[in-house]
Amino acid sequence: MTSEAIDQLSASAGRTGSIAVSLTQYAAGHGHPEFPCLSSNHPPSSRIPCVDFSPWLRERVRWRDADGVCEYWSQVLEANPGVGGSREYFRQSLHRLATTMLHLPLDRHLAGGSADAYLDLRVALVELSVHEPFTPHIMTGEAPDFMAAVMAPHALSLRETETLVERRNRFVERTAGEIRFWSSWPRLTADRLCPPAAAPAEPLRRVLAILAALPLGARAHAVDAMRYLSGDPLIPRTIVSLSREVTRRCGLDPSDSTRRILASGVVLPSRDVRGWLGGWTRRDLLRFLSRAGAGGGNSWSKERLIDVAERDCAGLLQQRMADSGTVELAPEHVEGARQLWQFVRGVRETWSVWLGFGTGLSGG
Repeated sequence: MTSEAIDQLSASAGRTGSIAVSLTQYAAGHGHPEFPCLSSNHPPSSRIPCVDFSPWLRERVRWRDADGVCEYWSQVLEANPGVGGSREYFRQSLHRLATTMLHLPLDRHLAGGSADAYLDLRVALVELSVHEPFTPHIMTGEAPDFMAAVMAPHALSLRETETLVERRNRFVERTAGEIRFWSSWPRLTADRLCPPAAAPAEPLRRVLAILAALPLGARAHAVDAMRYLSGDPLIPRTIVSLSREVTRRCGLDPSDSTRRILASGVVLPSRDVRGWLGGWTRRDLLRFLSRAGAGGGNSWSKERLIDVAERDCAGLLQQRMADSGTVELAPEHVEGARQLWQFVRGVRETWSVWLGFGTGLSGG
């Protein structure tokens, strides 16, 4: 089943708004032969979903469908459940966690959000929970980066900030006496936490509107891509390569997200052959020229090899760029992408503290 067909099913759903396919049907054959919802490119024990299940999960979460959330966890954790006891105990434990997560008062520390904001927030927690136990140690990984990316389009305000910061400081100070790693973490003050809502600058507003229309996996992938591309907008990159590990761990179909991101207009297929070749090594260039029958000496400089490739293999290179999905930022979104990356980088600490101490799932 194509993503277009799934989108149509979602748009035309009835009372429940539920996408009328099972979890394995939604995976559409992209998964592992034995574990259909897990990536075939990674060991099943790594718990990497084969596609972005966030649209499927969104409808289950919308209607507080604990059985649906439990089914997702069961399928993704099946190869490596990480708990003892019988299969029935495993399912019961997941169902209790799903019921808890679906009824968490998320506005206790994050106020002013729309219904869509809290829905995305809850789905993101479901996806992260496959890999994260929601202890204070979650602050040390990439989970806050994922939350900063997928929640960027939503305007939220932090509530009881001093309480969260004090919990964080107490944990760091207590743990630093036992584990040297935490001794390097400075004491935090409430005014250091950026509000989890972007400033209303027009270039950034346009980018956020684009992100809001994307499923969570493609949204995180788009933020990843803009992060790297905004560092040097003139250097083309392959969009499939511009995804962080946490984005892939939460579920990503790179071909589908690439299609969606290109369709959004925030990036464009690149035609800058020279800029693309600048990212190749001399060995890459020599191998390419040899296979293309264009020659090239081992003693030649990289610049000379690029000159020959551009002159003698222009058509072949342009085709390879198109086939590889090489992109660059659309000129009208360069400034918005830069502002987005500044915001996401700045708000990471806020999401770090909230994930560690504000979800209602942590005992820290």
